[in-house]
Parts: sequence; structure tokens; C-alpha cells
Amino acid sequence: MRIEACRVDLTPVRIDSGVTLEPRQNSFEIEYTALSFIKSGRIRFKYKLEGLESEWVDAGTRRTAYYSHVPPGNYTFRVIAANADGIWNSQGDALRFDVLPPFYRTAWFSMLICTVAAGLLYLAWHSRVSQLERVNAMQQAFSRQLIESQESERKRIASELHDSLGQHLLIIKNRASLGERFAPDASRMVEQFSEITESASLAISEVRAIAYNLRPLNLERLGLTAVLEEMIEKVSAASAIQFTADIAPLDGLLAHGADINIYRIVQETINNIVKHSEATKASIELWTDDGWLNITVRDNGRGLGSSAETRTGLGLTSIAERVQMLGGTQTITPTADNGTTVAIRIPVQGAVATDVQPPIAIEQGPIV
Repeated sequence: MRIEACRVDLTPVRIDSGVTLEPRQNSFEIEYTALSFIKSGRIRFKYKLEGLESEWVDAGTRRTAYYSHVPPGNYTFRVIAANADGIWNSQGDALRFDVLPPFYRTAWFSMLICTVAAGLLYLAWHSRVSQLERVNAMQQAFSRQLIESQESERKRIASELHDSLGQHLLIIKNRASLGERFAPDASRMVEQFSEITESASLAISEVRAIAYNLRPLNLERLGLTAVLEEMIEKVSAASAIQFTADIAPLDGLLAHGADINIYRIVQETINNIVKHSEATKASIELWTDDGWLNITVRDNGRGLGSSAETRTGLGLTSIAERVQMLGGTQTITPTADNGTTVAIRIPVQGAVATDVQPPIAIEQGPIV
């Protein structure tokens, strides 16, 4: 029993060391025979291509096997024969076949495709992230420039109101007072001078209030800590809310230009409490810890969640923009029963971890 020959696409090939089919080769046939001196025409054959077929194929007396479009892989062709008496030779003969895959079905090609796909996905992700970072940077730069321009304009207007209009009104007041002092004893003239004095005094007070709201003039003179204390004292005196404050010394800890933003953040949170919270008590705490400035504002009002205006108003937006501009974080915890807690953390430029000072307590009314 032996395999005699093999043809691939009708072309004879050598079989002494197996047969290899290239991707472009589609079919092959194997010729086999068995030697017998008695009734050789009645010899029967069975064969199978291991790796493709699990059962033997009964070829009868046919001595050629045909295959076409065999999938890529490694195979072994086996053939056995039976003599005229039906006795099978289980030893038979075998021939190894290697069917090579096309390049697009090879492992290296699959790895290449995966690598290229991963590279394209990474490039797309990196491009998207870069685009979002650029947009975010542009938004932050715009917010920073907008806030800085607002503060610059506030400073200019406050200075002009205080230095020009305020001075003129002060002169009017003084002249009216002098005229009232040296005028003849005429009730009508005295009444007019009194009206001038009262109007000028009111105008001066209003100008000073407008200038202070635009930009606290004492921020450069007295420092952030004193200005915050002054603001809280004024709000406490003008409101029915009982305020308490614990403020650590902050002068000289913050980067240049950050003081006004800290002041505006505290100012906006206090304004929200006065306008929207319906609280009776509130507390403000500022302290430094491990290079961070911590700001915590609490009230016992109705809670931030009960007012759509406070959730989306310009006050909270301004606070968020200023905190983001300073590189900090904020959390706002509203509850219907216990009011609202605003917690803000801002990095302190130039501060060291050991530079932590105990807060100075200021009380306006009973402690919350």
C-alpha cells in the first residue's frame, strides 16, 4: 500500500517531504495503489484527510482522491486498502499537506491591523482630548480676562467716584455749612442751606457705598483679612441674620491679584444667604492648611435646592468662575432642613505646609 503521486492544480509535485500549497493554489489530487498478485482489480480503498475529515471515505476501487478549496492549515492524508477477501490493511500510507493562508489571514497581518486600529483610535482620542483642552483653556482665559477687566473697570470707577464726585460733594456740604453759620437770621435761607447740607450728606454716603461695592478701597491699605472682617460686620449690622466668623490671617499668603477674587467669593456667598436663604444664623470660616486656603460658609436657611433662582443665578456662576480661575474646587451641599454649606479649597501660592496659623475669632451676635 503506497501513495504514488500528487498533482496540485493539475501540476505534478514531489511528495517525498510532504506537499505545501500556496494561497493561490486551490485544488489537489492524490493517486494511490496497492500491490496484489491475486485479483488486484478487486482491491478496495478508504481514505481521509485528517484535520478536515473525521470519517473514512469509502473510495471503492477508485485510486484517486480529489480535494479543492481546502482551508489553510496542516493536514495528513491517510489511505488504507482491503484485499479481495475483505481484510483491511490498517497500516496504509500517509502524506502531509500544509495549506498556507493568504497574507490577510496570517497572524502578523491581524496584529498589524489591530496595531493600526489602536493607533487610529489613540490619535482620535488624543485629538479630541487636545481639542477639549484647548477649548477649556480658551474658556478659562476668557473668564480670567473678563473678571480682570471687570475688576479693573470697578477700580477705575470707584477711584473716580471717590476722588472727583465725592470731593465735589464734600465741598458743597462744607460751603453750605459755612453759609448756614454766617447767614443773617433768615429762616428761609437757613432752611435752604439745611436742605443743601442734608442732600450733600446723602449723596456723599451713596457715592461711598457705590465705590465700596465696586471695589473695596481698603483692600490695598488694610489687607484682605481686615476688609473681610469689615464687610461681615456691616452685613451683620444691616441684616437680621446673626453672623459669626473665624478668619485666619491671610495677608501676604495669596498670589498677586488673588485677594480681590477671594473677597468677591465671600461677598457673593454672603449675598446669597441674605437674599435667598431666609436663614437666622450663618457662619464664615477661612483658614490655611497644607498649602490650601479653605473657605466654609454655612447657614440654617431653607436650603439651596428650594430656589431655582439661586441654583442658576449669576452669583453662583461668578463664584464657580473665580474658584476655577484660582485653580480651586468647590462643593455646595443643600438640604431642606439644615440650610446650605459651601466648601471651597484654593491653593495658596508660596505657602508652606507648616505655615498654619490659628484663626482669629470675630463675633457678630451669638455663635451659630
